[in-house]
Amino acid sequence: MKVLIVGNYVNDRQISINRFVGLVEKGLRQKGHEILRVQAPPIFGQLKPSPQGIGKWLGYIDKLIIFPVQLRQQLDWADIVCICDQALSYLTPYLKDRKYFVICHDMLAIRSALGEIPENPTSWTGKQYQAMILRGLKQAKYVVCSSEATRADVLRLTKIAPEQTEVIEDCLNQGYGPMTKEAAVALVGKFNINRDYPWLIHVGGGQWYKNRLGLLKIFKRLITFPGLENCRLILMGKPLLPDMREFVNQNNLSAQVIELGTVSDDDLRAFYCLATALIFPSFQEGFGVPVIEAQSCGCPVFTSNRLPMTVIADDAAVYFDPTEHEAAATIIAENLLAPDRLEDLRQKGFINATRFTYERMIQSYDRLLPKL
Repeated sequence: MKVLIVGNYVNDRQISINRFVGLVEKGLRQKGHEILRVQAPPIFGQLKPSPQGIGKWLGYIDKLIIFPVQLRQQLDWADIVCICDQALSYLTPYLKDRKYFVICHDMLAIRSALGEIPENPTSWTGKQYQAMILRGLKQAKYVVCSSEATRADVLRLTKIAPEQTEVIEDCLNQGYGPMTKEAAVALVGKFNINRDYPWLIHVGGGQWYKNRLGLLKIFKRLITFPGLENCRLILMGKPLLPDMREFVNQNNLSAQVIELGTVSDDDLRAFYCLATALIFPSFQEGFGVPVIEAQSCGCPVFTSNRLPMTVIADDAAVYFDPTEHEAAATIIAENLLAPDRLEDLRQKGFINATRFTYERMIQSYDRLLPKL
C-alpha cells in the first residue's frame, strides 16, 4: 500500500514524536509498503524559528493555513493516510473521502484546556487551539491509542464508537538492552560523574505531569536514610525550570543533583545499565517509554501508582503515590537498601520489556492497514 505519513511541524522540535514517526516509517517500509512522509515546513516560521512567542503564531500560519493546501496535493498518491499525532487532528476535515487513521499518544493538552487538570492552566488561545484539535478528533474515522488509559480518554471525550479505536502500545526504541559494564563505563566517562556513589536517574522534561519538583522533594527526603546519603540524582532531558533550580539551591542539593540535558540513545542506554534505579514519578503519561527502556537495560524502576505506568511496568516495578513525597521516599529507600529486591526487579524488568518490541508494534500497524 501507499501510506502517506503526516508528521509534526518542523519548528515544534518534538523529539520523541519525531523519533516515533521515524520508527513507523521505517517499519512499514520494511513490510513492503510505499511510504511518503510529509510535515508542515517552516515558511513564515523561518522568520522566527521557535515554538514560543511570535514564532508560535507564525507557526500557526504554516500549520493551519499553508500546510492543508500542501497536504491536499499529496492525497491522490496515497491509499491510506496516517496522522501520527493527535495534535494534527485538525486535518481530519480535509480527509473525509480518504482512508486514514489518527495515532493518539495522550489527551493531556486537551484535558487541560477543558479544565480537567487544574495544575496545568491553559491560556484562552490555547483553549481555542485544543478545541479545534478535539473537534477534528471527534470526526476521525479511526483512532489508534498508545495505551488503554489514552483510549479511555479518547472514548470519553470524543464519543466516537469503541470499534473505531484500538490500542497499539508504543515500543521499546531500537538498540536498547544490556551492555557490558566496560562498554557502559567507556560511554559515560565523558560526563565526569563520580562512580563511587549510587546513581538514581530520571528522564523527562519540565512538563507539569513529569512532576520534577516532586522528584526533587522525594530525593531530598531519600538521602536522609542511612546508607543513601551519597546518592546522586542524574537528570536527563530538558533543563530544570527556575522553581526547580531554586529548590535545589535552597536545599543545598547542587552537589548531588546533576543535570546532563539531552543525551544520545547510546549514552542513555549506558546510564540505564550503570544506574542503581530509575525514578519516574509522573502524574500522568501517554505511555511512559523510559520505564521499559530502563527495564530492558536491567535498571530497576520506581514509578507512580497510576495508569498507564502500572500497566506498562506490570509487576516489574515498585510503585508509590507521586503526591506523597515522604512516603514515596520511604518506599524507595526500603527497596534500594535490599540488594535481593533490586536483583528481583532487574530480572522481572528484563522479562517485562520483551512485551514491547519494535517488531510487535510494526506488525500491529501492518495488520491495521487492510482493515481501514
